[in-house]
Amino acid sequence: MSKEEYLELIRKHAADAGGSVGLRQFCRATRMPEKHFVQFGFSNWNAAVAAAKLPLASFFRPRTPENEVVEAFTRLVARLGKWPTENDMKLERQQDNTFPSLQVVRRSSQSGALARHVATFCEGKPDLASVAALAAERISQGAELPRTGQAHVEGYVYMMRSGRRYKIGRTTSPARRHREVRLDLPDPTDLVHTIPTDDPPGIEEYWHRRFKDKRVRDTEFFELSGADVVAFKSRKYQ
Repeated sequence: MSKEEYLELIRKHAADAGGSVGLRQFCRATRMPEKHFVQFGFSNWNAAVAAAKLPLASFFRPRTPENEVVEAFTRLVARLGKWPTENDMKLERQQDNTFPSLQVVRRSSQSGALARHVATFCEGKPDLASVAALAAERISQGAELPRTGQAHVEGYVYMMRSGRRYKIGRTTSPARRHREVRLDLPDPTDLVHTIPTDDPPGIEEYWHRRFKDKRVRDTEFFELSGADVVAFKSRKYQ
């Protein structure tokens, strides 16, 4: 494609869109990468728009609507069967340039908002029940998007408090395990903290061994001090 053909393509899509077309809209329609304009000698999208003799005011890239981010992210979770890492999202963006950028998803991830929005989006949609469960787990953990390079997670070692005692065990789903445990115990039971890990049996054994002198007989319950609880809660990954 020549430079003039490229400019004519911009004009055509602008005309089809009612006189203006944004960068994201153009990329979606043409399947071109986001910075395609560089190969035609333009430093940015506005420079290409100006060369096409189109008004610039209508061509500033709009803020991606929150509902579009949530829907795209939810569909990715459903396809992967897990909460995506940043690397998962970068790969998705490379394969589909209509998928929101990492920066946009990070914006939605602030203060756990993305997990809550995903859970809301899944309401009343049976085909997204598994995604709703993952979102609920993220909310219960107070976690959000895993960062690039984070180690693989096979499961979790959890601490729950029931009365004056603490239970330390392992599971693949802290939220589900919490629901199960609190039904079996007479006292109110709270999920205190979870430690993501690539070795659930080994890390569980470590904490059982560390607190062995405070163990209640041959159970997973321990009589811990405040300092013990703080030490456990300080572990974000192990």
